[in-house]
Amino acid sequence: MADRPLGVTIIGILWILLGLLLLLAGLGLGTLLAILTAGLGVMVGGSIVLLGLITLALGVGCFQGWSWIWIVGVIITGLHLVLGLIGLLFTGGASIVSLIISAIILYYLFQPNVKAWFGQ
Repeated sequence: MADRPLGVTIIGILWILLGLLLLLAGLGLGTLLAILTAGLGVMVGGSIVLLGLITLALGVGCFQGWSWIWIVGVIITGLHLVLGLIGLLFTGGASIVSLIISAIILYYLFQPNVKAWFGQ
């Protein structure tokens, strides 16, 4: 296995931070919505918490070099890129930063040293 590239470490840290934020947001929003409407709160909060757990797993997997993390990371980042393009149509440019970051991450994940780290 190759040495972990610096960019993978940075992406791992960002995914861990995002995962923690999603967990907190899911718990907070789920609790707030559960006070108003129980079913909606559980559904929305649970979905956000699930996304947070997946994102945390992506972050931890970057440090471990798990091969499936590369595949899931490419899929999630590709979906985020598509959603950013759709958002660009509706927001008139507000999602441009998110779109650029997703494109950079997707490009980076296909670099030979990054693929080697994940055993691809």
